[in-house]
Amino acid sequence: MDILITLALVFMVWMCIDCMQRKEHFIWIIIMVVLFPVGAVAYYFTVKSKGGNLPSPSILKTVKHKSKEVETDETLQLKEMIGKFHKAYHYEKLGQTYLEQKQYALAIPQFKEAIQRDGESNEARYGLGKAFHAMGNYSDGAEALEELVKIDKKHDYGNAILGLAECYRLAGLEDKALKTYEEVINSFGFFNAHYHYANLLDQKGQKDEAISEMKSIIGSSKDLPDYKLEKERYWIDEAYKFLRKNGVELA
Repeated sequence: MDILITLALVFMVWMCIDCMQRKEHFIWIIIMVVLFPVGAVAYYFTVKSKGGNLPSPSILKTVKHKSKEVETDETLQLKEMIGKFHKAYHYEKLGQTYLEQKQYALAIPQFKEAIQRDGESNEARYGLGKAFHAMGNYSDGAEALEELVKIDKKHDYGNAILGLAECYRLAGLEDKALKTYEEVINSFGFFNAHYHYANLLDQKGQKDEAISEMKSIIGSSKDLPDYKLEKERYWIDEAYKFLRKNGVELA
């Protein structure tokens, strides 16, 4: 019996730490202590198991890049084709291959060459933006995606213009980020766009507008099908946290 009590106590402490890390409402701590050990179990299934997902990965997610070139059958074949035909298509495909291998520094010149040889290569522009973003070069990433969005605002179902807004935000270009997130919201309604737009408004001192935007995330989530709700869960939870932090409690 002592062992069970000890395990239950350890589990409760773990859930309490998780609650603090997630910045959940303090009432959960009280529930877990008062209703030991049932409260900790309730927290696990109500909060942790459902809200444990990390943010939906950005389509331009930064990953530590590899510097050493690793030749594969695919890269060797593409280089052979480039040597024979010098086609934009092969440069773009080689860039995409390096992108998949996370060899971003090697991907960039391939995409640039593809664009130079074919000004209509939107996939090369998109790949170039992704590569710059992955290397933390958000200004150049924004420049590449700006050209793409001028040509096709709906590229990759809106993910390209969402990536542009993200590059602006990470480059510290807040006014451009706000304007672009607003375009994304009006056309595509991505929850992460709503969230970052609201945070930018908050940083500019527009608290009421930020709160209204976070509320719109909660309101829109009520009509989502289950598969979409789970996908957007992180941003919904973050909106709730923002509202609670600012003294707004929703039923």
